[in-house]
Amino acid sequence: MLKPRLTKYMVMMLVLVLSISNVGLAAAADKELSKIVLSKNELSLEVGDSTSVTATGVYSDNTSQSVTISSEWNSSNPSVATAGSTGTVSAKAEGEATITVIYQGKQETIHVNVTKKVKALSKDVQKLDLRIGSSKKINLTATYSDNTVEEAAAKIAEWSSSDDKVATVVNGEVTGQSAGTAVITGKVGKQSVTVDVNVEVVKRVDVNKKQINLLLNGQDDVELTATYPDGSTKVVTELAEWTTSNEKVADAIKGKIKGYAAGSAKITATYGTKSVTIDVDVDLTSKLSASKQSVFLRVDSTNPESDSTADIVLTASYPDSADKPVTDLATWTSSNEKVATVFKGKITAVGSGSTTIKATHSGKTVEIAVDVDTARYLDIDGVEDKVAMSLADNTKTKNLVVKAEYIDGSKETVTSKATWTSNNADVVYVSNGELIAYKSGTATITVAYGGKTVKFTVNVDVADKYEMEKKKASVAVGGTFAAKVFAVFGEISKDVSEDATWSSSSEKIAEVDSKGNVTGVATGKATITAKIEGKTLTLPVEVGMASDLEADENFVVLSTKETKQIELTATDEDGLTKDVSSEATWKSSNARVADVKKGVITANSSGKANITAEYGSKKVTIQVEVDVISRIEASVPALSLKSGDTENLTVTVLLSDGSERDVTDKAEWKTNNYKVAQVSKGAVKAIGSGKAKITAKYGSKSVTIAVDVDTLKYLQTDKVTLTMKPGDKATVIATATFADGSEADVSKPALWKSSRIATASVKDGVIQANGKGKATITVTYAGVKTKVTIVVEAK
Repeated sequence: MLKPRLTKYMVMMLVLVLSISNVGLAAAADKELSKIVLSKNELSLEVGDSTSVTATGVYSDNTSQSVTISSEWNSSNPSVATAGSTGTVSAKAEGEATITVIYQGKQETIHVNVTKKVKALSKDVQKLDLRIGSSKKINLTATYSDNTVEEAAAKIAEWSSSDDKVATVVNGEVTGQSAGTAVITGKVGKQSVTVDVNVEVVKRVDVNKKQINLLLNGQDDVELTATYPDGSTKVVTELAEWTTSNEKVADAIKGKIKGYAAGSAKITATYGTKSVTIDVDVDLTSKLSASKQSVFLRVDSTNPESDSTADIVLTASYPDSADKPVTDLATWTSSNEKVATVFKGKITAVGSGSTTIKATHSGKTVEIAVDVDTARYLDIDGVEDKVAMSLADNTKTKNLVVKAEYIDGSKETVTSKATWTSNNADVVYVSNGELIAYKSGTATITVAYGGKTVKFTVNVDVADKYEMEKKKASVAVGGTFAAKVFAVFGEISKDVSEDATWSSSSEKIAEVDSKGNVTGVATGKATITAKIEGKTLTLPVEVGMASDLEADENFVVLSTKETKQIELTATDEDGLTKDVSSEATWKSSNARVADVKKGVITANSSGKANITAEYGSKKVTIQVEVDVISRIEASVPALSLKSGDTENLTVTVLLSDGSERDVTDKAEWKTNNYKVAQVSKGAVKAIGSGKAKITAKYGSKSVTIAVDVDTLKYLQTDKVTLTMKPGDKATVIATATFADGSEADVSKPALWKSSRIATASVKDGVIQANGKGKATITVTYAGVKTKVTIVVEAK
């Protein structure tokens, strides 16, 4: 029993607290909860993962506050996903669940999709080369923690592109949009892979005219051709980007070059990653042009399209007169008469090679490039810089095709005509385009024809590069994972982890075996190194480290011999979460009161203790009270309220040592009927007529307060009948008499209805006469009704 003096003191303090609280909340009586907003409404988790969701209450005055802890969290399928009182959603098993969050009658839901944990994700291509509008598929294979494999993981992956203007991706299908490069990322669970994409990346671009002479305001057209790595070509004049070194002299739009002022300019055409320039000369007086700017000849021509001679027509253009042929009047020279000679525009092939023919007239000069039995370019189908071959599969031999492109634009397959050599025939032998691999190693192949040579490297069972599967990794103390090294052969990658030599920078932190299996030994950081074929690869590893550590409860109240499991979640630098309850180091400040083992707290005797959990250099503390509460009391046993009223309750606990504590803000408050009354931290708000029970729980004790809202004796109006004329208005006041004898004007909160709106309408007690006739106005409040008869007479 409380002593008389203590009881008197408690009553005085309770009156003072209630008085202050009522004053503070009087101004908030009109503040109602409009809705609750969740930080996430959709969650995709892997088994064993957890994440935090917050709930925010938005009120009628546009203010907001966190209601996460005050809300009720329920799961439709706890075996799949659970939700703690602090908003922590944990994935338990594969499947779907709906988390419902309720606060003061408002509720929101979270759809949770739980999948198996993905421990590895692989791709079938290393890079993609696309044309605009073309598409190629990336296939993914996911390996789960239970060692099952999903070979069609592309359809369940999350896909993204680093540049949607260059390439887009849908379910693994990549489509080229514009010239450039992009990185495609596919993600399943916490694992992801990337694929480099090249769109319209060309080998070169060529223009049909490299020198143009224009008169003032004159115009000339050029054509731009792109050549791709596979040897195919495409006219890209209108697709290219055109720029000028001097826009006052000349510029270009889609291959149309126009001169504006006397002078010189360089026009640059860029397509993809390649560009070409055209020299432009603009003159006020005249220009000189040749019928051809490039000529291809044969010494002994057997091709009707490529003769041993060519006739060039030279034309002079003037601003104020017609064009004039000046072929015979010009001075013609050849830079190398051993290749070709020229007389009055007639070029004659002499020997193989290249020369430049110049024609000069009236101070103007034009140049014609002449190739005799000479290729301008050599292209090897399907070959860029490197070729991968292997002795173990069907790439032991490879047949290549060489095409020569001449200055006149014609092409010819010259595989058998070209000279093929290998600098290391013991590794790769070559003859007439056929490569034969004999042993592992590297060889350089040289192809020569028509004065041009092309070189490329052949790797036989030698990777283009080696790479680690991951850039960094984390593992628990005692945990293991497989570090992997992949050898990349062109478009193919191969797991060569067992061929590498593995080592750890600190075996006291992490050990690694000969196959790359890493085991966490102690908390800390280490670097795993793999050496293969003279290459050194490193993998930073964190063991037992965490960037964040959270307990699902930070305050626990227990009775003697009672136990409580604390769930401890660690988050690593990759954002991955893990339950480390059994791995953490647990300590109690007072084992006599409560001790702990692997997160399980056991209450031993009454008192208080602090439980500390440490993991990965992080620490959390849980306050524990054992048998501290002997009784719980509410400030009043029952409440009688009117709709809209707010009343503050206070909950006090009597501790085992005889002291008292106000736990109003710490108690768990609930209502059994939120349509009648809602409660938050002891503040009870009357919502609608009826009865409800408010329960306050703290520790193992609880107390219930009965609540009556709008319990009426009578509902009356100050007028029972009214005689009105059309257009008249009259005000009727509705008065409610409550069970306690008090009265209140309820005209506005009451529900008013007219039996005949054409005769009379009503809103908040204001009656409007509309037309001749009789109508009955019904007033309803807190379940009680009364009526007013309206007679509207003709004017």
